[in-house]
Amino acid sequence: MKRISHLVVPALLFGILAFGSAIIILSVDSLKQVRRINVTAVMKTIDRDMEFWEVVRAGMEAAAKEFDVDLKIVGPVAESDVSGQIEIMEQAVKSKPDAIILSSTDVTLLVPSVERGHREGIPIVTIDSGVDSKIPLSFVATNNVEAGEKAGRTMAMLLPPGAAVAIISHVKGATTAIEREEGARKALAENGNVKVIGTWFTNNYVENAYIIARQLVETETGTAGILALNEVSTVGAGRALRDLSLGGKVRLVGFDSSLFEIKLIEEGILDATVIQQPFNMGYRSVRAARDAVDGRKPETFIDTGSILITAENLYTPENQKILFPFVDRIRD
Repeated sequence: MKRISHLVVPALLFGILAFGSAIIILSVDSLKQVRRINVTAVMKTIDRDMEFWEVVRAGMEAAAKEFDVDLKIVGPVAESDVSGQIEIMEQAVKSKPDAIILSSTDVTLLVPSVERGHREGIPIVTIDSGVDSKIPLSFVATNNVEAGEKAGRTMAMLLPPGAAVAIISHVKGATTAIEREEGARKALAENGNVKVIGTWFTNNYVENAYIIARQLVETETGTAGILALNEVSTVGAGRALRDLSLGGKVRLVGFDSSLFEIKLIEEGILDATVIQQPFNMGYRSVRAARDAVDGRKPETFIDTGSILITAENLYTPENQKILFPFVDRIRD
């Protein structure tokens, strides 16, 4: 009996110690999983009047709440302020957050800052507009070449062969501008041999888009269509065509889904718009940053998709959630 007790007691003690160790290990792992992290998002613009970026912000904030992230959103007021964004990015790197999310204003000029962040051991995720570097662990965006092709194909269907089309873009050097134009030009050439008379840049100001569009239709009398490659370009061009009573006469195909753009579709001024999914874009960028910090490799490219919206499918149930995001003001 004594020999049995000599064997049983040590066995019990060993079992208790092993069980206790397992609890400690599980507790440590649990603490690792719920550890709050600091993420700095360096955006193209923090202009609160830009509905697209407001919805991106809402997606980021929702993910930050869900994934225990302390999120700091910074950036220049004007999307054309490349030097300002570089300075803000440098400050973000110096503050050494757990991760950085970057929406780059320029495909090449932000690369040195990204490289500095990498040397500091900071995981970097890019969103919407990337950089010419393999350093970012994930790029969360619309496939912009494909989206540009959708816009170009639509314009080609609206116009006879040989018609003149002008492209109004946002910021020269931004990957969204480069890739959307690439896709649009390809589709225009393949689907009707439409003539592109040139590309004009707005520096992401509605007023510039308005002036450019007016000048195009008033002085370039052969301009039959305008391809506008982002929200600002579309809104400015749409206002110009409305003021000149040229809705339906000069064709307009744009990008994004601000409430004003929806109104332009209803009025017959905007023939179609390629919309993105900005809430999903913002949400998935924060999730990718969280995964990177936790040692889980995020997908290299996360395509958040694009949809062509026209008057025919404007109010279909499947498009309601995307077209009417949680933005509490209407712009006219």
